[in-house]
Amino acid sequence: MTTRNPDDSDDGTAHLELRNLRKEYSERVTAVDGVSLSLSRGELLVLVGPSGCGKSTTLRCIAGLEDASAGDIRIGDESVRGRPPEARDVAMVFQNYALYPHKTARENIGFGLRMTTDLSGQAIRDHVEDVAGTLGITDLLGKKPASLSGGQQQRVALGRAIVRDPDVFLLDEPLSNLDATLRSRMRTEIQRLQRELEVTTVYVTHDQTEAMTIGDRIAVLRGGRLQQVATPMTCYHEPANRFVASFIGEPSMNLLDCTFDPGSSTFGGPIEYPATDRLATAAADAGGRRVTLGFRPEAPTVAADADADDGTPGFSGRVDVVEPVGERSFVYVTLSAGPQVTVATPGETPVGEGARVRVGLPQDGVHLFDGESGEALHHPDRDDSNDLAAVRALGTPDE
Repeated sequence: MTTRNPDDSDDGTAHLELRNLRKEYSERVTAVDGVSLSLSRGELLVLVGPSGCGKSTTLRCIAGLEDASAGDIRIGDESVRGRPPEARDVAMVFQNYALYPHKTARENIGFGLRMTTDLSGQAIRDHVEDVAGTLGITDLLGKKPASLSGGQQQRVALGRAIVRDPDVFLLDEPLSNLDATLRSRMRTEIQRLQRELEVTTVYVTHDQTEAMTIGDRIAVLRGGRLQQVATPMTCYHEPANRFVASFIGEPSMNLLDCTFDPGSSTFGGPIEYPATDRLATAAADAGGRRVTLGFRPEAPTVAADADADDGTPGFSGRVDVVEPVGERSFVYVTLSAGPQVTVATPGETPVGEGARVRVGLPQDGVHLFDGESGEALHHPDRDDSNDLAAVRALGTPDE
């Protein structure tokens, strides 16, 4: 396997850069709207967002499969906008793998080298064998795609990209066609390969759990516009706005629309909740407008006695559903005023469906967002020791 020279390590300049990238399909359809991103050499950035947010279009513009309407794409210190795909030194893995059905795995992996290099047949065979050994598919090289499982086809598709030793590696939802167990295993495999190759990588997915577990940083897109670019844990603990708060995390953050009464220093609406000095200041900064109170499912506690009072502010409600998922359970509680909230409890929960319960919400677990713009106003102080708990709270598809 050919790996990058250690002397090529990041020197502080961007290796891949998007400058105000824009892609329009018509006057009414703008798929990518002013996206600017900068990746250092060897970084793995995940583009994540709901269907139709522009993440795959952004990737295709980087690859040269779509012509950008405006902006620039730079690899190293050169603009590649306008260059054909084969002149950009990028390799892409597609969602449907895009393997040639009449060619063997060996021929599929080596196809790009035969088409874009002047390497001898023996040199190509050596490269293919090297990559196949790294991916653990040497015994599959003589087989055609129809006789391979989904995971095996995925490895062949990865091998076809890796063998070219590209400057930039692009992956467009490469795991979406795999079952849950294999998807989890392949996430780990892709991270291992990316670290070994030290290749700058842009990875597209709609699965926020996948984004959280695989990326050095994640870029959250909505409607073609960037919402936040940060490390996974920063997006989880300090979402830039209400959309990021609701999209990152599974189950998502509980969000309750409230009003703030500065006279009594309380939030009103579906709940009555006292504000700390910091929350009151943040709410006041919103200029008296509506606010949204948010909290992650792992922040509150749930007590079987609806009248219990341990001094923690909270509210009562009725349990609709208890969802056990192994070492924790998710309890869905409908509040007296109507909205439903989710509470993550450790192990087996002491409450059952239909029970009246009290949900205790510590004030140091509360986020606050502007009710009109959705922009973040306040986040709890972050405790890095809780990062593992946050990842666990996300859940994994195979749990």
